[in-house]
Amino acid sequence: MAKAAPKPAEININLMPGGEKPAGTVGTAVHWALTVGRFLVILTEIIAISIFVLSIKLSTDKQGLKEDIQVLTAQVDTEAEFENEFRFVQNRINEIKGLRAAHFLNNAVIAELLKLLPRGMKLDSLEISKNQVTFSGSFRSPRELQTLISSFSQSQKIVGLNISNLEHPTEKQSDFTFSADALIVSEGFATEVQNGGE
Repeated sequence: MAKAAPKPAEININLMPGGEKPAGTVGTAVHWALTVGRFLVILTEIIAISIFVLSIKLSTDKQGLKEDIQVLTAQVDTEAEFENEFRFVQNRINEIKGLRAAHFLNNAVIAELLKLLPRGMKLDSLEISKNQVTFSGSFRSPRELQTLISSFSQSQKIVGLNISNLEHPTEKQSDFTFSADALIVSEGFATEVQNGGE
């Protein structure tokens, strides 16, 4: 009878490191390095998680700041509009005050001029500018002209009477005609204008 073939020997390959620790200083160094390595990995993960949480918080804060900036920008725009409206209204008020002062000055000048004109003298035209009054008219006798010149020489508000184009009566017109201008002393009317403009 033939002999049975011998059984092949079992091959056992273990790729996992054994539980044996190297002995001596090398073993202690390896063990220390593995322990420190684990702590470093854990610490790195904690830092990474902290950075992630911090980035979320900073992103939220950034969004909140954007919203705050938008609100503040809207407030600034509103304040700028209010300031522009206020300046516009203030300018209009100043214009109205100026017009009222000019109006009251004209009224005061007319009133003063009528006081200076002698009775019987008629005005055909009257023009008031900033510092001058120009008028033309007619009168019957030279005495009225003399009264006009005298009253203007005594006035402190309308001065410097200058008579031009004086024409004597003719067959077609029975009165003297003239043109004249005089200077307005604004300071003389200042109190009246202030009282009237307020």
